[in-house]
Amino acid sequence: RRSITFGIANDPFAKFCLVYSALIHDVDHQGVPNAQLSREKDKLAVLYNDTSVAEQHSLKVAFSTLMLPEFAELRRALLPTS
Repeated sequence: RRSITFGIANDPFAKFCLVYSALIHDVDHQGVPNAQLSREKDKLAVLYNDTSVAEQHSLKVAFSTLMLPEFAELRRALLPTS
């Protein structure tokens, strides 16, 4: 029986995306549910308009980190511009 991988098995970038998403999941999470952050009018809840607060913050932290100068070579390898 053949395994269905939807092309992921042959796509190095898709594999990276899966690993990266696992690594950044809940990065810098406060340990408080989004609903509680909204009820308390936490600064992140206000910033993200009470929508997927922790998730949006994790993405912001992860991509801000990826944009640091020390990750320039990784960015060039992942996202060649030419």
